[in-house]
Amino acid sequence: MTRNIYNTLLIFILLAVFFVSLPPLSFAGVDEEGVNSFRRSVTKLLSNSCLRKNKFGVKIYSLDRGETLYEIRSNQLFIPASNAKILTTAVALKYLGSNYRYTTRIYTDGILENQTLKGNLYIKGSGDPKLVTEQLWLLVNELRNLPIKKITGNIIADSSFFDDRMRVKTWIKNPGAQAYEAPLGALSFNFNTIKVYVSPGKKAGDRPEIVIEPENDYIKLENKARTLKPGRRNRLIVNRVDKEGHDLITISGGINLGQPRAQYFLNITNPAQYALNVFKSYLGLSGIKFGGKLQEGSLPENAVELHAHEGEPLALALRGLNKFSNNFVAEQILKTIGAEHLGQPGSTQKGLSVFEEYMKQLGYEPNQYKIFDGSGLSRQNRLSPAIMVDILRNVKNDLSVYPEFVSALGVMGVDGNVKNRMKRVESSSKARVKTGTLNFVSTLSGFFESKEGELFAFSILMNDLKCSNRRVKKIQDQIIQKGLNFRRVPTGSVLTDDRTKRLQTETTTP
Repeated sequence: MTRNIYNTLLIFILLAVFFVSLPPLSFAGVDEEGVNSFRRSVTKLLSNSCLRKNKFGVKIYSLDRGETLYEIRSNQLFIPASNAKILTTAVALKYLGSNYRYTTRIYTDGILENQTLKGNLYIKGSGDPKLVTEQLWLLVNELRNLPIKKITGNIIADSSFFDDRMRVKTWIKNPGAQAYEAPLGALSFNFNTIKVYVSPGKKAGDRPEIVIEPENDYIKLENKARTLKPGRRNRLIVNRVDKEGHDLITISGGINLGQPRAQYFLNITNPAQYALNVFKSYLGLSGIKFGGKLQEGSLPENAVELHAHEGEPLALALRGLNKFSNNFVAEQILKTIGAEHLGQPGSTQKGLSVFEEYMKQLGYEPNQYKIFDGSGLSRQNRLSPAIMVDILRNVKNDLSVYPEFVSALGVMGVDGNVKNRMKRVESSSKARVKTGTLNFVSTLSGFFESKEGELFAFSILMNDLKCSNRRVKKIQDQIIQKGLNFRRVPTGSVLTDDRTKRLQTETTTP
């Protein structure tokens, strides 16, 4: 081996050892350039006149690096609106588990003989927020297959799994019939709402055609509306009035000939009676004879279980909770958490006590935040962007929770109530979010992945707005779009790191 070849080989070996022993290259200068550019662009977006009262806070945190990319007023408390559901979802998954299932149980104090149930039938609710049409049909069909062809006694609802408070005390005192303010109950059906369809009559002057879904004896109808000639204006008003023993749907005003069928969602006032009446109608449709009364009461000690109907896993209920921001589901889950961990009957306050336990694990004392419900409907709630991000960080670090948690969030531009947001942004599906909206309040929190694959948790809480929610949502979307396109090393940047220069010099020295 010649001396030149030996020297070349020796240099190669020394360089190899040198490279292996080096820590990763520092891109601090370029990294700082990318970060500063991002921060300037977000600050400019937040200077919009919609936010001129500065009642907003933002925190964007890198889960991969463990450092904050951007923050402003991140420790200040704001009304979170439905971003409070992020806390509800985290606690539900931590304390109940993703496969927790609500069970609606059927009992009797009599005997089943020759396909006839001789005695009363009891339905004991467990707070299932997803006891909807399909699930109740399954339950009735399961009873028919026992088989039961006739019930001689009464049907009695037992709602004792929850307390008897149907609304959260910090909500508006005199709610209307809006579906998002549905009452709570251990035995509830279809989110304690009904759907009303209104179609024009055949000619002007006719009463509109009304369909109520589901049709049942608890709901009565009063139709005073008229079909109008095209061009005439008279607002159609659909309302729900609480009457003794039933709810009355009133239709007034007018609907024009040729107008598409309108649909309205309304809440009901008595969950147990509503569920019982629908149950009775389904029994009839399935061929089970029943001529007794529908009552509310407690399960007697001598009752025997006939059937236990399991609902969907909690993970599926959480998707409806977050993707469509369902207040009823959130509050039912909150009471369930209280019942399972602090004993029956489940209550809002018991659920909030479990929230407090979880928040202490994150390092927060009760005087550092305010939370009064599970849905965020209360305007007395107060959380900070830093708290929201800490919840998201905690969830991300728990593999038993994170997959179900993130799959329950809305996918920007794809589904839920963010289906039409950032729709034309190519990488919008890399943002998983929870929205929040109240009068003069708009919030957005969740996760996004940057252009380089870096994962971030973020929270944007905006209060006391001075423009429409539509304009504010556009600002939020622009911030997330900046995050999706964020690069720590901008395209085309030239590395000027001192160590890089030294390496270049050493590798070219003979």
